Amino acid sequence: MNSEERRAARRARRDEKRAANRQKRNGGGCSLESITSTDNLYEAARLSARGVRWKASVQRYEAHVLRNVLKAHRNLLAGKDIRCGFVRFDLMERGKLRHITSVRFSERVIQKSISRQALAPAVWPTLTPGCSANLKGRGTDYALIRLKRQLAEHQRRHGTEGYILLIDFSDYFGSISHDAAKALVAKNIDDPRVRDLIDLQIDASGDVGLGLGSEPNQILAVAIPSPIDHLLERLPGIEASGRYMDDTYAVAMDKETLRGALREVRAECERLGITINERKTRIVKLTRGFTFLKKHFRYTETGRIIVRPCRKSLTRERRKMKKHAAMVRDGRMTLEQARQSYISWRGSIEKRKGKPRLVMNTHDTVRDFDRLFFELFGERP
Repeated sequence: MNSEERRAARRARRDEKRAANRQKRNGGGCSLESITSTDNLYEAARLSARGVRWKASVQRYEAHVLRNVLKAHRNLLAGKDIRCGFVRFDLMERGKLRHITSVRFSERVIQKSISRQALAPAVWPTLTPGCSANLKGRGTDYALIRLKRQLAEHQRRHGTEGYILLIDFSDYFGSISHDAAKALVAKNIDDPRVRDLIDLQIDASGDVGLGLGSEPNQILAVAIPSPIDHLLERLPGIEASGRYMDDTYAVAMDKETLRGALREVRAECERLGITINERKTRIVKLTRGFTFLKKHFRYTETGRIIVRPCRKSLTRERRKMKKHAAMVRDGRMTLEQARQSYISWRGSIEKRKGKPRLVMNTHDTVRDFDRLFFELFGERP
């Protein structure tokens, strides 16, 4: 057997293993019968209502939950269009305007069942360990702890020398290609009825982009750039990589390796219909420090890794505290409300609870902000 035949045999074994894994995922219940099961729909309704039972629409649905679940069951099996339109509104998040397209609660229940019974089981196993968003057991803390461990391993092997490539996507949810989303669904789900159902959800968002506020859209948005994650993991010279939604990073010893990786990523983004934000995409020397997920990472001279909130977050909190102080003086807010707001923010940067726990170097920051609180309100927090 020559080298070409050996490569072909390895390729055939890989393809056979991938097909077996896909069959295993789809055989676990990624079917319309699983989605429309009354037990699964009832559980989806219960989970969808968590935290929002104060809403009148949720209360009306739960007052006749069995009747509503049976109606959804019949409509889905009959192939009826279950889309009810959107409730559209805008949110201003840290100075950035976000357009939210929220679905009606009756449709949210069906989407929850689609996500839990078909989309998530079929898609999540295909993602790399570096993909952190929207997966059970992962989140921002997982992403930050993983990055800190990667930096510690890099320092152990190479010292503090090296560079990091930071990549950001432009208007990510609003520019997602429907063709890429449908191709992802077709690649991972065998049941054509389920594929058609999810495609209808995708088309409801218009000609391009996926709306914020829908669970299947969130899963698709996380999974579409997955080929970029796999690309960075197999590129030679890349020491570490990871992604949280549209924020991606890669670590290497020299700039040329990262420039070459960026060219590969650009080509993959063009194929997927993703636009890179050139203003936020850059290569930074590790010893200078960098920001990822609103946290600033840097090495000390001894190689210790320091993690602190980024400067913009601290500036925003100072301004908010001063506004709250003015509101307390005017009687528009009580001192206790201002204290609770500050204590909540302080707890978020101290990270004293939760497992795994991200250890942050915020002692000096907390001390300075406690002093500012005393100066503004005349009491200790």
